[in-house]
Amino acid sequence: MSPEMETTNRVLDFARRHANSWLKLDLLCFWGKYPNARFTVGIIARALGSERRADVEEALDSLVRDHLVDKRVDKGQPFYSLAGDAGSRECVLQMPAYKSCLRPAISMG
Repeated sequence: MSPEMETTNRVLDFARRHANSWLKLDLLCFWGKYPNARFTVGIIARALGSERRADVEEALDSLVRDHLVDKRVDKGQPFYSLAGDAGSRECVLQMPAYKSCLRPAISMG
């Protein structure tokens, strides 16, 4: 199997395990674009075009439980950032490049 195909399969498997909703897929792709930033749930919701901040917060908290996203509270305000695990970060960083093929794969998941 070619290295490119192995990467595609690894990212696809990762997405199937962790992005079991469109919102989680969008969030992981978001973190793939901004891997070193910290954001509030409001900023993330606006960036994703989501009108339901509570849904975004729920999906983020699920990714926190999966150890993919870190949540830190600063002066009472929660901030989210991509977690530091090298293996997971590698997959998340690849997700924006594979987003178009991930959506159908997630649907069939």
